[in-house]
Amino acid sequence: MQISAPNIKFIFGLKLKQLRAESGLSLSQLSDRTGISKSYLNEIEKGKKYPKPEKIDALAEALDTSYDNLVSLQLDKKLTPISSLVKTDLLSELPLEFFGVNSHDLLVLLSTAPVQFSAFVDAIIRIGREHDFKVESLYFSVLRSYQEMHDNYFPELEEKAKEVRRRLNINVHSSHIEEKLKGLLTNTYKYSFDFDGFSNQPRLDKLRYLLVPGKRPKLLLNSKLSSAQKLFILSREVGFNVLGATKRPLTSSWIETLSFEHVLNNFRSYYFASALLLDERLFTKGLVDFTQKDKFSPSEVIRLMERNHSNAEMFMLRITNLVPKYFRFPQLFFTRYNHALTNNTITLTKALNGSGLPQNVNSFVEDKACQRWTAYTTLSQFQKAGDSKPVCTVYKVSYKGSNYQYLIISVAYPMLPSENLNCCISVGFLINSRFVSKTRFVNDPAIKEVTVTKQWVLEHYDMFEDGMPNPRLIERESQLLKLRKEISDLVTG
Repeated sequence: MQISAPNIKFIFGLKLKQLRAESGLSLSQLSDRTGISKSYLNEIEKGKKYPKPEKIDALAEALDTSYDNLVSLQLDKKLTPISSLVKTDLLSELPLEFFGVNSHDLLVLLSTAPVQFSAFVDAIIRIGREHDFKVESLYFSVLRSYQEMHDNYFPELEEKAKEVRRRLNINVHSSHIEEKLKGLLTNTYKYSFDFDGFSNQPRLDKLRYLLVPGKRPKLLLNSKLSSAQKLFILSREVGFNVLGATKRPLTSSWIETLSFEHVLNNFRSYYFASALLLDERLFTKGLVDFTQKDKFSPSEVIRLMERNHSNAEMFMLRITNLVPKYFRFPQLFFTRYNHALTNNTITLTKALNGSGLPQNVNSFVEDKACQRWTAYTTLSQFQKAGDSKPVCTVYKVSYKGSNYQYLIISVAYPMLPSENLNCCISVGFLINSRFVSKTRFVNDPAIKEVTVTKQWVLEHYDMFEDGMPNPRLIERESQLLKLRKEISDLVTG
């Protein structure tokens, strides 16, 4: 594996620093022995400079080692994890620059305590291996943190969507939106389309779409897609182009994730498409009108989705964009659970937590329990209905013994074009005084109140894949902490 030049400099600098420390020499002393200035030695140890051969000779002699050993990329055994990290170039895959962190500067900083950092890196690598951790998981975790930091609202993307809406004259009463989007993609970005794109590719018939890039990009779409799905995919393609996203997935992100930039651009195009199809001002006004109703109507939610040419995921995520900003209510969460009927497994495939939610281990378990129960119940109702029409539910859900209660709205539907795969999208709102004051239907007596018990979680625990720790283990750890404290009090008292 080829190692980048900056990382070769870093390894050389770290090795020089280690050998100098083992020899008990200061930078000034090493400078006196080699005739190399102290400032230049400092630059070498920081990985910013790589010395010429004659200087390496002088350094090797001063440190009582060989030229070959000094230029070797092998580090001391204690520093092996750092060496492995650098050689795999993993840091270049991490989106550090996204948060204003330079990977090289981070390594230099951490090398001031190399043994401790090495142990830390080794632990992280072991954890990753034991839990089958993949860098894609990190990308999506970073993206989720980025969304939560901004309350999932991005003004620049809203403005871009407004510009295209004005350009294409798209409004809530517009018809032929699909034709307008196709026209923009064809005339401006030279697209061509195949709406039965996988008829001759049976192995790809589970894909929703695939972009074949080139001077005339060709968009292949699955003929089994609903009109809302096709409209959304076309809107996203407009987004990729309007936002200038050159690095982007060519199909669904769960299949193709090559870098964090792919993940970020995928999200930005998704947000753009939602803002394009669900106008910020009109959607917010619709939310205000809906919250002022005395009764909650699940069928009205489905009608609103259809009226706005949107699917459940786009509709619910749009709520998470606008409620924190315009209602000043960040105490919400979003989840997407997929239900594979072949093995009866329910997997969390997307999640978002508002900044106002409680943040501790207990609340994490309680929230997950409420989310699991709601997804399980809504998916069961959809499966029982036995047709492809979406099912909407609403519940007031709490975990037994918790101080928190959530109003959770969910929609379950089939994941076309996949077979034997259903999906449940949920948005949950923490019920507090502000939510009650802003939402009249929260007092609708028809909304059923449910208390999820630990027993229910344990009975259904193996069905879910969403990272929830086993409640029994949490309870055991809590008991151990209490026992340790009692022992400590006895010993020190």
